[in-house]
Amino acid sequence: MKTISVYGVNKNSGNTTIAVELALISQKKGLKTLLVDLDIHTGNVTKRLKLNRHPNISDWCEDIYLACKETSIINIKYTQDQWLQFLQRHSSGLDVLTSSSNKKLPGYGNIYYEIKIIYNSLIDSDYDVIVFDMSNIPTSFSYMVLEDVDLPILVVDTFRYNLKLLKHFIWDLEDVHFPVNKLKLLFNREASPVEDLPETVAQDFKLPVLGVLPEVQPEREFCDADEFNKRLSELFDKFMGLPS
Repeated sequence: MKTISVYGVNKNSGNTTIAVELALISQKKGLKTLLVDLDIHTGNVTKRLKLNRHPNISDWCEDIYLACKETSIINIKYTQDQWLQFLQRHSSGLDVLTSSSNKKLPGYGNIYYEIKIIYNSLIDSDYDVIVFDMSNIPTSFSYMVLEDVDLPILVVDTFRYNLKLLKHFIWDLEDVHFPVNKLKLLFNREASPVEDLPETVAQDFKLPVLGVLPEVQPEREFCDADEFNKRLSELFDKFMGLPS
């Protein structure tokens, strides 16, 4: 199994588009793929893929909460047969654990342990690839996922204000002794003439550049045979060790 997380440092970074596209590319290549929306408060994978509101990750969290009344949360485990009920299937064949955009879900307390139970259940499955779409709000469970996955992607651009956000995000990670050198930068557009080049940004932050994508057009459909899809597909093949 290979695991990928896509984290957007700033709002409207395009991380959801990239995560969904990567998952669809993987599925199209014949790999058993699961897309997980871990933006539990404002995620919009459900809307993007025109899926139903239920079942979703909130339903799974509720199931864990009810189980806690019978046993300690550290003893709760799920087999794959038990958690398949919380997935939806896209018309492409892609399996999706959606978010309900449930603003009532807490961002603290047991939610970390609930997401950890869910995460551990997923990675102990028979999927070839799991792609996690992350919120741009740092949480304890997002740090956990970023640290554990095989390919933790930071979606960034070279706009000066957003680079400041990236700097503060890196500082916050270093404060909790996160292995920052594991992260890979993926630029969501080419730099403008007045901005630093991606290579310069990477040198400043001492992080490798995974790639530079063309800016996504608003009317673009998923898996269009365009330059965006081509570059993402090449990055995916390289990560998976597939022939180009």
